Amino acid sequence: MLLSVPGRPILPGELTKIEDVFTEALRERELSRQSPEASALAARLIELYQNGVQDLVALRAMAKLF
Repeated sequence: MLLSVPGRPILPGELTKIEDVFTEALRERELSRQSPEASALAARLIELYQNGVQDLVALRAMAKLF
């Protein structure tokens, strides 16, 4: 298993996980992908993932807090 390290590229399969959480959060909040809130959420999810929050349940929970 690969560990995410800040600065390490996110692999396609990992990006798919992040995108799934992102899409779910947008749907729950009724936000457009082009909104400033969506951009901030996407950046936060990537930051969380790169800092070790890689479990989907944990990532979803953190997305709800943001």
